[in-house]
Amino acid sequence: MKIKYLFYLIYVVSFSALLTALMPQAQAQMARATDFSKKMDNLGGNKDIMKRARALDPDNKIRVVQNRTVNRNWRLELGVNYGLMSGGDPYLSTQNIGGNIDLHISPHWSVGARYCDFYNKLTPEGKRVYNEAQNRNNIGNSYVKPAVDYPTNSVLGVLSFYPFYGKINMFDLGVAQFDFYVLGGYGQAQFRSENGEGAWQSGSSPTWTAGGGVGFWLSQHFSSRLEVRYQAYQDKIYSGTRDIDFVISTFSVGFML
Repeated sequence: MKIKYLFYLIYVVSFSALLTALMPQAQAQMARATDFSKKMDNLGGNKDIMKRARALDPDNKIRVVQNRTVNRNWRLELGVNYGLMSGGDPYLSTQNIGGNIDLHISPHWSVGARYCDFYNKLTPEGKRVYNEAQNRNNIGNSYVKPAVDYPTNSVLGVLSFYPFYGKINMFDLGVAQFDFYVLGGYGQAQFRSENGEGAWQSGSSPTWTAGGGVGFWLSQHFSSRLEVRYQAYQDKIYSGTRDIDFVISTFSVGFML
């Protein structure tokens, strides 16, 4: 029994000595892991990590993606946009050029405005109906041309929320941050009516919008957005008011102050 206890004692002492010998190395490894974890929190901002990673595999280009690199706390974003409309009046094809302004309160919230000038032309169906009315009138068959209420411009106040973000490799030129966002807004739209015999300003209508998009923060001062919104209003023709809704898709470039 004494020999058995002696072996137990030798085992315990040996194991304790091994732990004592390995402890400094384990602490050093934990310290290096902690330091690496802290550096990884910068997600691409630490050049030493990038150099070491490239040294391990120089044939591959490495991008580390995590923390937001563009500060959007109390930043003002000004932009210009171009867009296309789908839906709405079946006799009209509409494009728009406008501007947007967004005050970023934080990376998650912004308030702003959207302004659009609308440029309208008749669709093939609209041209067919107008030509048919003109031809009938030319042969003495009275036929009223359909009335059209063109949107001329709109102004909307909007609130945006940015719940998700990430980064993307831009053609190996660098890493750009992007945010997916949703927005809603309310404002006024102006109209111009035409019935083939004349045109006049027909007034305004409340309008509202809801949609979303993705914003690319290319640097601390340059941005770009792809945005898709549903928008609705009421226009006016000789027979009364109509509910009009459409989808507007815009691309914008901006500058952040």
